[in-house]
Amino acid sequence: MMEILRAHDRKLLIAIDEAANSAAMRKFVSEFQLLLRNKYPIYLLMAGLYDNLYQLQNEKTLTFLYRAPKIFLSPLNMSAVTESYRTTFHNSEEDARQMASLTKGYSYAYQVVGYLCWEEDSGKITESIVSRFDMFMEEYVYSKIWEEQSPMKRKILEATARSGTGDVTSIRKQISMPPSEFGVYRNRLMRQGLIQPEGYGNISFVLPRFDVYIRNQAFDCM
Repeated sequence: MMEILRAHDRKLLIAIDEAANSAAMRKFVSEFQLLLRNKYPIYLLMAGLYDNLYQLQNEKTLTFLYRAPKIFLSPLNMSAVTESYRTTFHNSEEDARQMASLTKGYSYAYQVVGYLCWEEDSGKITESIVSRFDMFMEEYVYSKIWEEQSPMKRKILEATARSGTGDVTSIRKQISMPPSEFGVYRNRLMRQGLIQPEGYGNISFVLPRFDVYIRNQAFDCM
């Protein structure tokens, strides 16, 4: 097929969403690499979580992915989110800003907040909306994320959620973990997009109200 495409001066673009380091993906990328070496007109566009792509490119036979151009997506622009809500719901700038703040720039949360406010015919954040927001995020996002974490990562996330301040020193003391070991797990959680640096010596959660979800899990296990 690639010979025919090349003979007719055509190109092939393959797009893959939610790429991960699976056996099927490793086999595909290996075959793609061979096609590139033979100078076939084939192109690949992959999207996925940073940690998944990081693991994939670290496979010994797939390190050519390191040289591939990458675009790192940042959280949604909060000013744009605020203006979007204000234009849609015709509410005050303060109410729109509170709606945007609940999302923390997370694209799925942006959709959930908009849907809940539209369904309840409300242009502001209410206790009911926050409660339903937590249920949506737990059911469709957070439960899956939590299940995929190792016991040690869960321990660190729980300590971070309980800390209130995100102070790394106090978090380490809670779980009796030396700085070197904590640094390894912190980097892994950062690659997963779960935590981020917050000033000197502090970390915070990237996902909206993920700390609330984690505290609820710890409470359920008591």
